[in-house]
Amino acid sequence: MTPFTLARYPGFLLAWADDWPGLVCGAPTEDILSDSVPRSLLEFRSWLEAHGERGPEDVAWHTSESLDGADFDARDACYSADLAPLSLPEFERYLRHVQFAQDDLLRAAELPAALLDWRPEGLAVEHPDPWAPDARTIRGILTHALQLEVFYREGLKDGTAAGIFEPVASAAEETARTRAILAGVAENDLSRVFRPRRPSASHGEAEPGEWTLRKALRRIISHDRAHAAEVTQRRTWILLGVPKQPD
Repeated sequence: MTPFTLARYPGFLLAWADDWPGLVCGAPTEDILSDSVPRSLLEFRSWLEAHGERGPEDVAWHTSESLDGADFDARDACYSADLAPLSLPEFERYLRHVQFAQDDLLRAAELPAALLDWRPEGLAVEHPDPWAPDARTIRGILTHALQLEVFYREGLKDGTAAGIFEPVASAAEETARTRAILAGVAENDLSRVFRPRRPSASHGEAEPGEWTLRKALRRIISHDRAHAAEVTQRRTWILLGVPKQPD
């Protein structure tokens, strides 16, 4: 049975698999989440098997911890599962999962510019990202994913750390840099808790957050996988047409 940490937000819930960094499921209610998590386990297992690795054995699950997600986000704090000891074999396996997620995303970087920069006009996403209320181009998706990789890996330091909207290099350079930083941290201490200070638009440098390798791994894998799926969605729209908007 797979344990999940449940993060509660106003009108939304996120369930993070404790033992499978990057496996996450969201839903508006607990009833819908209960139906959705087994499918997420199956999807994650299929994704890993497509890359030659074993995934979760079954779809049984339970809640290991239930938290106020907004409070944890505001404090940039670790969940209890993020603080669990991490062995070297686990880290090496999860680092491969980082590369799987990155490789899925990097395939988009090879598309022609006419596809990378195609913008579906007049389409607003159903649940808007506060940074992207309209549907992104594929190039925009890639840039956003790389900026968040910088943000996540910068959490693995004490003191001043980069914010979200940093300039990024090429997709190949940034993803390789992310893996190198993760491996470098693992060489020194697999269980260290870092306390980065992020810039704050209103108050200068914010209070220190709380990051571990486990936290960085779950955030990188889940985020890159989500945006690789978003790229697939854009390519489907190119082939089949943009979904009709409700009147």
